[in-house]
Amino acid sequence: MPSPLAERIADAIAQVEPLAQQGWEPAISILRQLRWCLAFVRGEPVEPAPGPFSMGLIATREFDMHGHEPELARLVNAIQREVERGL
Repeated sequence: MPSPLAERIADAIAQVEPLAQQGWEPAISILRQLRWCLAFVRGEPVEPAPGPFSMGLIATREFDMHGHEPELARLVNAIQREVERGL
């Protein structure tokens, strides 16, 4: 059974993926980090984290400050915090 965190990550992926498919670089970066987080939370093999997460900062800037999706920004930030606690 999927964990609540895995479900939240999958929800965020579903919201960000269409933007990434349009070639929008901030969404591509967030999507890459969310996919890593999902694999990590599921216990799937993952490469070491490539560095500090930046998806929360990007989401805040692009979805909240300059966009119209503050809920998505909050979701991405919450995911980042939870995954970082598990590292």
